[in-house]
Amino acid sequence: MSEASRGFFEMRDGRALPSRQVAGSPLPEDRPWEPHLSVVPLSLDHEEALRDFLADFAATEETGLDGYFGRPEWTHAETVAAFERWSHGDAPPGWVPSTTRFLVDGERILGVSNLRHRLSPHLLEHGGHVGYSVRPSERGQGHAKRLLRAAARRARRMGIAHLLVTCDASNVASACVIEACGGILANEVPTSDGEPIRRYWIELRERGRSL
Repeated sequence: MSEASRGFFEMRDGRALPSRQVAGSPLPEDRPWEPHLSVVPLSLDHEEALRDFLADFAATEETGLDGYFGRPEWTHAETVAAFERWSHGDAPPGWVPSTTRFLVDGERILGVSNLRHRLSPHLLEHGGHVGYSVRPSERGQGHAKRLLRAAARRARRMGIAHLLVTCDASNVASACVIEACGGILANEVPTSDGEPIRRYWIELRERGRSL
């Protein structure tokens, strides 16, 4: 951890956690949203758009889709209903409540995010509060930052003061997104597959600017 970021954290059981005594900087102000973009819950009208979105990942043979927890065997209506239940606290056993949102451009889904309402011990170490993915054909256009900033605003409205976001240590693009959204590196933690996880905290307490 750098000296510049050390004041944001206190050490507890070998982990760097946000200090309750220090109010950090707010997130950078979001650039104006293009009028054709919005972040919305999944609806029944998105059936074709979701199928097309998932096909984009399949075409590139990407197996991991952070932020999306729909199951292939579910109908579209079952997926919409599950996301709605989870957002109201009716999560599967062993899961925490979460809110899933989609970045859309008209009828086209560009990305997905999942905001966990609280942290389990596993999420505190590895998963964090937020997972998100941008479809392969739409990357490099700032959509990941839009998803993360929208999730951060939602988290602050829910009363979350410190947002934990993680990424693989080798994922430079994801680290840049998190840092651009105000993430302060706390530490790196090992995993069973040998790839360390970088843990970032984003300070959400309001300091005169909106997210």
